[in-house]
Parts: sequence; C-alpha cells; structure tokens
Amino acid sequence: MKKYLLMGLVAICLCIVESACNSRNDMNYSTRTKFPWVPDISAPLNYPVEIKYAFLGFGTDGERYPVMEPLGNIGIGVSMGKVSFEDYEREEGLDIPNSMEVLWLSYAESKFYKLHTTFSKNLQWEILQLFRQGYHNKYDDKHENYSTLLITMLPGGKVWLYMNGVGRTVLVCDTLQAEPIEMTLEEFDKDAPNVSNSVQEYSEGNLDKEQIADIKANGIPFELWERYRERFNYDFKFEFEDKNSKLDSLLLSYRFTNGEFFYASAGINTELLSRPKELYLEWNVGDTKYKGRFFLNEKEVLEGFSKMYSSTKRSQKGTLIVKTSKYNNKFDIYLEIEGNKYFFKKTKIHVFRITPENKNDDDHLYYWNYEGEDVEQYLGE
Repeated sequence: MKKYLLMGLVAICLCIVESACNSRNDMNYSTRTKFPWVPDISAPLNYPVEIKYAFLGFGTDGERYPVMEPLGNIGIGVSMGKVSFEDYEREEGLDIPNSMEVLWLSYAESKFYKLHTTFSKNLQWEILQLFRQGYHNKYDDKHENYSTLLITMLPGGKVWLYMNGVGRTVLVCDTLQAEPIEMTLEEFDKDAPNVSNSVQEYSEGNLDKEQIADIKANGIPFELWERYRERFNYDFKFEFEDKNSKLDSLLLSYRFTNGEFFYASAGINTELLSRPKELYLEWNVGDTKYKGRFFLNEKEVLEGFSKMYSSTKRSQKGTLIVKTSKYNNKFDIYLEIEGNKYFFKKTKIHVFRITPENKNDDDHLYYWNYEGEDVEQYLGE
C-alpha cells in the first residue's frame, strides 16, 4: 500500500513540475521582446521606386537594419523574400523595430521623398503583440511567426508598413507620410549622371513601356490608395446548390486591396477588412475536387462597397456571398447588407476539376469565363 501511495505522490509531483514548466514557457513566450526579422521594401507595380537608403531602427542603442535591395517594384504588400545579414543573425533575435529612415526616388513623379520617424508607442505595441502571438498554420499544423517588416512606398510620399510571414501579410500602419525634398541626381547616386542628364530623364529611363503607357493614360491617382485602405464590417459566406459539396476550409484564402493576405484557417481575428481583391477556394463533391480562383474587378469592387456602405450604413454588418451552382459552372458573387445586394458581375473566374479518371492529365480546366490567360491588374496594386 505504501508503495502505491509513494508512486502516486511522485506522479503528482511530476505533474506539478511539468505544469510549472509549461506555465513558465508560456510566460516566457508572452513576455518575449526579441525576435528574428528582416526589413524589405516594395512599391506598386505601376509606380516603382528606387531607394538611396532604407533602415529600420531597433533597440535603445541606435542600431539600424539596412535594406540592400534598391528597387521597389513588385506590388504593395509583396515581399521579394528574406535577405538577412550575419551581423543581425543573433540567436536571441532582435528588438522590435521602433523607427524608420528612408529616402527614395519616385520614378513616376520624378520626385524625392524622405521619412525619418520614430514609431508611436501604439505601433510598437501592435508590432510586439503580432510577433508574440504569431499565427497557426492549420494546413501543416504548426505555429508560424512573422519574419519580415515590409516598407511600401506609394506616390505622394505615403508609406505603409506590413508584417509578412508564410501565408500571411498584415498591414500594421498606413498613416506614415514622407516629405518631398530637393536633391541633385548626383547626390542621389554618384553614377547616375553617367547615364542621364536630369532626375526626370533618369526616372523615365527606369520605367518600362507598359508603365509609361499606364501613367500617360491614368496619371497618378493619389487618392486611389486611400480607397484601397478603407475597411468595412463584413465577412464571407460560401453556398453550394449541391448539398454534397464540402468546402476545404484549410485552403480557403483571401487577398485584399490594401495588400493584406491570409488563410481563413489561420484563425486571424480581423473585425474590419478592406475590399476583397482575390479569393481562392477548393471544394469536394464526392471524390471530385474543384479548385477555383475569383478575381474581383477593381472598378466594380470600389464602387460596390462605396455604394453599399454609404455614410448611413457604415457600421452595419455585411456578407460577401459566393454561390456555386449544382454543376459547379455558374457563380453568383454579391455583397449583402440587410437584404440589399450588390452583384460583382465582372469577376473573372477559373475552375479546375480533378477526378479519379483525369488526375494524371495535364489539363484540368473546367470553367473559364474570360478570354486570354492574364487577369488585368489593379491600377495601384
């Protein structure tokens, strides 16, 4: 009897020790202040930039992490990938960013901008909490962490700051504003005068034909990004006429006009969302799998949300609904608020259908409602 009593006491003690260790680990994680991260830059596809320098400051000793890639030209919220430096690869990680210094040339405007700023306490707290919380990759069943701080430079000197990780992009600040400055071409780049005689000539020489044509046709829509960043109170709903259809929630993903991206299964708690730009979903009907991509039309999604969320309805809850027909070849996409509907009729859609019989084939295309292979990009993306 004493033997079993002793074993029971040992087991209880072990449980207490394990519980204490787990609590301590949770506490350590929740109070962590250093993390591995790198800085990066980006800019809209049609409005590229070149930096003279870009730094994110961190810690209390004035340390700065430089961005070495000089060009930003692959889209808002899009990172070119992590490029780290040995000097900043520290086992314990780095303090969170607390300041930014960036000077760049906007090719579309032939204008220099400079921003030297210390992040507000609220912004630093938000960055810290996102680092501490991370997010869950349900598909691979593992916890992910943010790894990149992305500086996105927009026409007019606006600067947006993102945090990027695997399958996740979140916009943490969209209110930073740089000031235009005067600078000679040689001051910007000592070698630039060898190829150009002026800032304007240098800028135009770095734009491709498509960018030049686009700027000539549309100018620089400075207020467009204000509309991209607008947030609304809505969520998503997917309905299938065939009741045997099952949505694969692990692969459902959303991309938004403000550059944010996430998988629905990541458990992101976002009360307000910017306008949807692209949806990806997979669903199964028996042993047949469907893979669909939905590209919402820019003009339609801008107008639709503005119309449905007028000043009198801004706080009301909306639902963006995607209805799929019985044969998976007809789709209705609309925003509904209190019974009122706005249909996004110009959404471009393609669907692939994979069956046991065709799974080894090269082509699984099942539905395609637009001509050509390219989807028209958004003007300011």
